[in-house]
Formats: sequence, structure tokens, C-alpha cells
Amino acid sequence: MMGQRVPQRNMRTGNRHKHEMELRRKRFRFLLICIAAVAVVAVTVGFSVSAVKNRNQNKASMAASAEPAATPKPAPQIPPASEQNDLLKIAAEAQGTESKVCYLTFDDGPSARTDEILEILDKYGVKATFFVVGANEEGDLERMQKIVAAGHTLAIHSYSHDYKKIYASVEAYLEDFNQMFCQIYEATGVKPQIFRFPGGSVNSYNVGIHQQLIAEMTRRGFVYFDWNVANGDAVFSKIQPSSTLTANALKGVGTARRAIILMHDSSAKTTTVEALPAIIEGYLEAGYSFAALTPSTRSVTFSYLD
Repeated sequence: MMGQRVPQRNMRTGNRHKHEMELRRKRFRFLLICIAAVAVVAVTVGFSVSAVKNRNQNKASMAASAEPAATPKPAPQIPPASEQNDLLKIAAEAQGTESKVCYLTFDDGPSARTDEILEILDKYGVKATFFVVGANEEGDLERMQKIVAAGHTLAIHSYSHDYKKIYASVEAYLEDFNQMFCQIYEATGVKPQIFRFPGGSVNSYNVGIHQQLIAEMTRRGFVYFDWNVANGDAVFSKIQPSSTLTANALKGVGTARRAIILMHDSSAKTTTVEALPAIIEGYLEAGYSFAALTPSTRSVTFSYLD
């Protein structure tokens, strides 16, 4: 029985060896197939990259041959002195073509003179600006309404017009300003955006606080206007003749392309009304147009020293 088992064990060993050899051959064939596949992919990718590169080079070559070579821009040349003078002359002439505008402004109204002023403005088709104070006379609120209805600008001057009171402090000025703002709004529905400081933005009463006032009012979105021409109707306590007021106001002709003329609308200023037609005609003859001030109008303001 022992002699019969040995051949069986040898047979099993031989079969296992044969199976392992077959498995190795299959692995080897699979490895060869993988290597071949990788090689095919590499060759294909290489051809594709080469083709794209050649195509791009051909396009670049064609573009280069189609477009002329760019020439460097010459460096800017500074013109000689004679040409510079010509340029300055041209610039000066261009500034001289700025339209000439006259802005008629009336402080301290409304008053009994307001209706007369409105009638003259309507006759000439001219718009103006009224910097008003608190209503003191019967009919003043209605006059504010007439100013707005006629298309003029209604602006703030002061409620009390008491210099010592309003310039006592920044807070005192703001309180007075707010009173005037509310009165205009309640009477006309207009929310005024422009104003004129009583006495101008820099005067002997506000010298200690004028910078603070200007900064605060500007911060609040309001625009103030001073003046560069005056008819002189408030320089002297005595009423000036209309001829003097006309001559004063016409000094702006030829000296100010934007003439903002200071005049006053109060009951005593009868000669201001009398002079108004000649003032309007004088500026019209000099080629000026007329306009009312608005928040977008370039302002004229006084300068001050720190």
C-alpha cells in the first residue's frame, strides 16, 4: 500500500508546477499588452501635440506676414517758445468764449417793492434770486408764493436779520436758519437749498466762527453765495439816486463774465426799483444773459485769511 501512494504525490506536484508556469505566461502576456497600449497612446499624443504646435506656428507666421511690423512711436516733442506762446493765446481765447451771465439777487425781501420788481423782471423775461428774511409785513407770505410762481429762486437770508443774535454762536445761526427754512417751506412748499449769509460769508460779526459756519452748512448740503458786483443801495443810510445805483451795477460789465449783483428788496429802496430797467438793458446790450441761481451754479464766495 505504501508503494502505491508515492506516484500520486508526484503527480500532484507536477500538476501544480504546470499550473504555476501557465499562470506566469498569462501574466507576462498581459504585461506585454499593457506596454504596447501605453506605447500606442504615447505615440498618438505626441503626434497630436506636434500637429497643434505646427498649426499655431503656421498661424503666427501667416499673421506676421499679413500685418506690417509695428513702428515705435516717436517721443513727444516740447514745442519751441514761440509755439508755446501761441498755445497760451489759444487757451486764453477759449476761456474768453465762456458765456456771460448776469445773476440779479435781492436781499431782505419780501416787501412792498417785491411786486414792482417782479413786474419789471417779467417785462424783460428775466429770472432772478430773492434771499428773503422773516415775514414782517402783511402780504409777505403771498409775495414769497408769487416769487416761486414766476419761476424765480426763493432762497434763505435770515429769519431775524439780527447780526449780533445770529452770529453769537454756530447754534444760534442754525436756529435762525431753521426758522426761515420752515417759514419758506410752509408758505410755498419749497425746500430752499441756497442761502446768503447776512453781511456775506465773512464779516466783522462772524469773524470768529465763519469757518465753522461754512463747514457746517456745507456739510448739511446747502450752497451759499456772496457777490462780486453791488449796486451800493445799502452802503449809505441815505437813499442813493437811481443813476448812481445803475452806474455801480454796470461796473460788472466787461470785468465779470459771471456777475452776481447784490441789491436790496425793502420798502425804502425805491431807487433800486427805478434803476433796475437800466441795469438789465445795460447787461443785455453787453451780450449777457440772465439766470436765477441754483445749487449747481458755480458760486462766488469771499476769501478769508486763517
